[in-house]
Amino acid sequence: MANTTFNGPVRSENGFEVININSTTGAVTTTLDIASTGAIANPTGMIAATGAKTQMANAFAAVMVKNTHYIAPADGNACTATLPTAATSTAGDVIIVDWHAAMSNGQTQKFGTAGEFFEVNSVVYKTTTVLAFIFAADVADGSADDFLNMVGLSNAGPGIGSRIVFSFNGTVWRADAVSTTSGTGAAAGTSVFATS
Repeated sequence: MANTTFNGPVRSENGFEVININSTTGAVTTTLDIASTGAIANPTGMIAATGAKTQMANAFAAVMVKNTHYIAPADGNACTATLPTAATSTAGDVIIVDWHAAMSNGQTQKFGTAGEFFEVNSVVYKTTTVLAFIFAADVADGSADDFLNMVGLSNAGPGIGSRIVFSFNGTVWRADAVSTTSGTGAAAGTSVFATS
Protein backbone atom coordinates (compact mmCIF):
# COMPACT_ATOMS: atom_id res chain seq x y z
CA MET A 1 0.00 0.00 0.00
CA ALA A 2 1.30 3.45 -0.83
CA ASN A 3 1.87 6.18 1.77
CA THR A 4 -1.45 7.83 2.52
CA THR A 5 -2.21 10.93 4.54
CA PHE A 6 -5.47 10.99 6.49
CA ASN A 7 -7.30 13.93 7.98
CA GLY A 8 -9.07 12.38 10.97
CA PRO A 9 -8.79 9.18 12.99
CA VAL A 10 -7.66 5.93 11.39
CA ARG A 11 -10.06 3.23 12.59
CA SER A 12 -9.85 -0.53 12.69
CA GLU A 13 -12.02 -3.13 14.40
CA ASN A 14 -9.18 -5.61 14.76
CA GLY A 15 -6.14 -3.56 15.80
CA PHE A 16 -3.01 -2.46 13.94
CA GLU A 17 0.33 -4.07 13.21
CA VAL A 18 3.62 -2.55 12.09
CA ILE A 19 5.75 -5.13 10.31
CA ASN A 20 9.29 -5.47 9.00
CA ILE A 21 10.04 -7.66 5.96
CA ASN A 22 13.54 -9.14 5.76
CA SER A 23 14.93 -8.16 2.34
CA THR A 24 16.86 -11.42 2.02
CA THR A 25 14.50 -14.08 3.35
CA GLY A 26 11.16 -12.33 3.06
CA ALA A 27 10.38 -13.25 6.67
CA VAL A 28 7.79 -10.97 8.26
CA THR A 29 8.37 -9.71 11.82
CA THR A 30 5.79 -7.72 13.78
CA THR A 31 7.55 -4.79 15.46
CA LEU A 32 4.49 -3.14 17.00
CA ASP A 33 1.06 -4.60 17.71
CA ILE A 34 -1.94 -2.58 18.86
CA ALA A 35 -4.72 -4.98 19.80
CA SER A 36 -8.43 -4.22 19.40
CA THR A 37 -8.50 -3.75 23.19
CA GLY A 38 -5.96 -0.91 22.93
CA ALA A 39 -3.16 -2.99 24.44
CA ILE A 40 0.23 -2.24 22.87
CA ALA A 41 3.00 -4.77 22.46
CA ASN A 42 6.42 -4.66 20.87
CA PRO A 43 9.46 -6.93 21.29
CA THR A 44 10.48 -5.30 24.58
CA GLY A 45 7.03 -4.41 25.91
CA MET A 46 8.21 -0.81 26.36
CA ILE A 47 7.16 2.32 24.50
CA ALA A 48 9.70 5.13 24.16
CA ALA A 49 9.01 8.41 25.92
CA THR A 50 8.38 11.30 23.55
CA GLY A 51 8.90 14.21 25.95
CA ALA A 52 11.53 15.49 28.35
CA LYS A 53 11.17 15.17 32.12
CA THR A 54 9.71 18.24 33.84
CA GLN A 55 11.13 19.45 37.17
CA MET A 56 8.39 20.43 39.64
CA ALA A 57 9.08 23.77 41.29
CA ASN A 58 9.77 23.89 45.01
CA ALA A 59 6.41 24.28 46.82
CA PHE A 60 4.62 23.09 43.66
CA ALA A 61 0.86 23.71 43.96
CA ALA A 62 -0.88 23.11 40.65
CA VAL A 63 -2.72 20.66 38.43
CA MET A 64 -0.31 18.21 36.84
CA VAL A 65 -0.36 17.87 33.07
CA LYS A 66 -1.41 14.44 31.85
CA ASN A 67 1.10 12.43 29.84
CA THR A 68 4.00 14.21 31.55
CA HIS A 69 7.02 12.75 33.34
CA TYR A 70 7.81 14.86 36.42
CA ILE A 71 10.71 15.06 38.85
CA ALA A 72 9.58 15.78 42.43
CA PRO A 73 10.60 19.14 43.97
CA ALA A 74 14.37 19.34 44.34
CA ASP A 75 14.26 20.71 47.91
CA GLY A 76 12.33 17.64 49.15
CA ASN A 77 9.73 19.81 50.84
CA ALA A 78 5.92 19.86 50.79
CA CYS A 79 3.90 20.27 47.61
CA THR A 80 0.32 19.77 46.46
CA ALA A 81 0.00 18.15 43.04
CA THR A 82 -3.56 17.89 41.78
CA LEU A 83 -4.43 15.19 39.27
CA PRO A 84 -6.50 16.18 36.23
CA THR A 85 -10.20 15.53 36.82
CA ALA A 86 -11.83 12.41 35.42
CA ALA A 87 -13.94 14.62 33.16
CA THR A 88 -10.81 16.01 31.47
CA SER A 89 -8.94 12.70 31.27
CA THR A 90 -8.91 9.94 28.66
CA ALA A 91 -8.28 6.22 29.07
CA GLY A 92 -4.54 5.66 28.71
CA ASP A 93 -3.43 9.01 30.16
CA VAL A 94 -0.35 8.61 32.35
CA ILE A 95 1.62 10.81 34.77
CA ILE A 96 4.95 9.69 36.24
CA VAL A 97 6.73 11.28 39.22
CA ASP A 98 10.36 10.40 40.04
CA TRP A 99 12.45 11.44 43.05
CA HIS A 100 16.00 12.58 42.28
CA ALA A 101 16.39 13.86 45.85
CA ALA A 102 15.19 12.40 49.15
CA MET A 103 12.22 14.03 50.83
CA SER A 104 12.83 16.17 53.89
CA ASN A 105 11.86 14.88 57.32
CA GLY A 106 8.31 15.84 58.32
CA GLN A 107 7.29 17.11 54.86
CA THR A 108 4.29 15.78 52.91
CA GLN A 109 3.89 15.79 49.16
CA LYS A 110 0.19 15.34 48.32
CA PHE A 111 -1.10 13.89 45.05
CA GLY A 112 -4.77 13.65 44.13
CA THR A 113 -8.03 15.46 43.46
CA ALA A 114 -10.55 16.15 46.22
CA GLY A 115 -13.63 13.94 45.82
CA GLU A 116 -12.16 11.75 43.05
CA PHE A 117 -11.06 8.47 44.57
CA PHE A 118 -8.16 6.34 43.43
CA GLU A 119 -8.95 3.01 41.80
CA VAL A 120 -9.39 0.21 44.32
CA ASN A 121 -6.11 -1.64 44.95
CA SER A 122 -3.94 1.30 43.95
CA VAL A 123 -0.85 0.78 46.09
CA VAL A 124 2.15 2.44 47.66
CA TYR A 125 4.99 0.11 48.65
CA LYS A 126 7.08 1.49 51.51
CA THR A 127 9.89 0.32 53.72
CA THR A 128 9.45 -1.37 57.07
CA THR A 129 11.84 -1.20 60.01
CA VAL A 130 13.94 -4.10 58.73
CA LEU A 131 16.62 -1.90 57.20
CA ALA A 132 14.53 -1.30 54.07
CA PHE A 133 14.88 -4.82 52.69
CA ILE A 134 11.24 -5.65 53.42
CA PHE A 135 8.32 -3.64 52.05
CA ALA A 136 4.86 -2.99 53.41
CA ALA A 137 1.90 -1.93 51.24
CA ASP A 138 -0.84 0.61 51.76
CA VAL A 139 -3.75 -0.05 49.41
CA ALA A 140 -6.48 2.37 48.30
CA ASP A 141 -10.03 1.25 49.08
CA GLY A 142 -11.61 2.82 45.98
CA SER A 143 -14.28 4.71 47.91
CA ALA A 144 -12.60 7.15 50.31
CA ASP A 145 -8.95 7.59 49.33
CA ASP A 146 -8.63 10.66 47.11
CA PHE A 147 -5.03 11.55 48.05
CA LEU A 148 -1.73 9.74 48.08
CA ASN A 149 0.44 11.40 50.72
CA MET A 150 4.15 10.77 50.31
CA VAL A 151 5.49 11.53 53.80
CA GLY A 152 9.15 12.36 54.33
CA LEU A 153 10.81 10.58 57.22
CA SER A 154 14.49 10.40 58.09
CA ASN A 155 15.82 6.88 57.55
CA ALA A 156 12.65 5.81 55.74
CA GLY A 157 12.17 7.92 52.59
CA PRO A 158 10.77 8.56 50.13
CA GLY A 159 14.35 8.46 48.95
CA ILE A 160 16.15 8.80 45.65
CA GLY A 161 14.62 6.44 43.10
CA SER A 162 11.09 6.56 44.49
CA ARG A 163 8.44 6.63 41.78
CA ILE A 164 4.69 6.99 41.27
CA VAL A 165 2.91 6.01 38.06
CA PHE A 166 -0.60 7.45 37.77
CA SER A 167 -2.73 5.96 34.98
CA PHE A 168 -6.31 6.70 33.96
CA ASN A 169 -8.52 3.71 33.09
CA GLY A 170 -11.35 5.70 31.52
CA THR A 171 -13.20 6.16 34.82
CA VAL A 172 -10.72 6.79 37.65
CA TRP A 173 -7.01 7.36 38.23
CA ARG A 174 -4.87 4.53 39.54
CA ALA A 175 -1.65 5.02 41.52
CA ASP A 176 1.24 2.56 41.69
CA ALA A 177 4.02 3.88 43.93
CA VAL A 178 7.30 2.62 45.32
CA SER A 179 8.93 4.58 48.14
CA THR A 180 12.62 3.77 48.45
CA THR A 181 14.48 4.30 51.70
CA SER A 182 16.71 7.16 52.78
CA GLY A 183 19.40 7.45 55.44
CA THR A 184 19.97 4.20 57.33
CA GLY A 185 16.64 2.69 56.32
CA ALA A 186 15.98 1.81 59.94
CA ALA A 187 12.54 3.46 60.18
CA ALA A 188 9.14 2.42 58.81
CA GLY A 189 7.82 4.47 55.88
CA THR A 190 4.60 6.36 56.55
CA SER A 191 3.42 7.25 53.02
CA VAL A 192 -0.28 6.46 52.78
CA PHE A 193 -3.56 6.83 50.87
CA ALA A 194 -5.82 9.26 52.71
CA THR A 195 -8.98 11.37 52.57
CA SER A 196 -7.10 14.69 52.52
